[in-house]
Amino acid sequence: MDIVVTGGSGFVGRVLIPKLLTRFKNSKIINLDKNPYKLPNKNFSTIQTNITDLNDISRIQLEPSSDYFLIHLAANIFNEEVPSRSNRKKFFFDTNVFGTENILSIFKGSNLKKAFFISTDMVYGTPQNVPIKIDHPLRPNGEYGESKVKAEELIINLSHKQGFDYVIFRPRLIMGPGRLGLLKKLFFLIKNNLPVPMIGHGQNRYQFISVFDCADALVHSLKSNQVNEIFNLGSDNPPTVRNLLSNLIKHADSKSFLIPTFHPAAKVLLGILDSFNLSLMYPEQYLIADKDYILDTTSLKNDLGFVPKDSDQEMLFTGFDSYLAI
Repeated sequence: MDIVVTGGSGFVGRVLIPKLLTRFKNSKIINLDKNPYKLPNKNFSTIQTNITDLNDISRIQLEPSSDYFLIHLAANIFNEEVPSRSNRKKFFFDTNVFGTENILSIFKGSNLKKAFFISTDMVYGTPQNVPIKIDHPLRPNGEYGESKVKAEELIINLSHKQGFDYVIFRPRLIMGPGRLGLLKKLFFLIKNNLPVPMIGHGQNRYQFISVFDCADALVHSLKSNQVNEIFNLGSDNPPTVRNLLSNLIKHADSKSFLIPTFHPAAKVLLGILDSFNLSLMYPEQYLIADKDYILDTTSLKNDLGFVPKDSDQEMLFTGFDSYLAI
């Protein structure tokens, strides 16, 4: 059984692929990627391709006699390239929805046995109850979450038509060394001893999941018999935002201090800035920033048999230390 990975040069892929090469020594790992990612291993290869271009994808020829697992990581996420509101849907849908459909089209007949997909917790939108269970209504607050809902639906529908099984993961904010994103602004403030504003009073909990736990969950699920399931991915026992940030300030030996804000006014201001393409945070981020946002991972532990190891506080410390090392 060979393994096709999409977006292996990305944040999760760079952690995952070495684990796959170690755990599945008799399998070929084929990375479909926009970047020329290389590793010194005879069982690993990269095919450069643009998953949004069906003509480009169609030139990929997989062995029709081989069986494959697919680990679909490639996606557009929140980063510095996210366009203004008017172009945001295309930015996310082209890659996350149409790119997913294009990837699945390269598997002919029944040679795709199982597809693993990294979705997002943002499919849920603003939580109606906590912890958030898999059957929580899917009401995303923006285009990124909407694109992942559509991608999930696409995978489930095509699994019936093409005859493959699937496992879908909905992770919280994925943390680890080298990935900054929204945290870059926070780390800058703390490094420079500046005040740190919070949306609300910081008594809510805002869960993470480490990139290492994400990769381990994928490896674990490759060996599991669980099929056609959706699992939340989140850390255990996350602290409150206030405690999380206070401990980070101490860890950094910083003179920064936390400033609570009136969250309705803060959200209005962030919305206005976003409409002018001056986004400090995107709606899918700030609309839940003051909410208790915890994913229920009971089925992850009981059914899949996987328990995340890394704590939110250590993830934040590691992220800050890697920011200082840049």
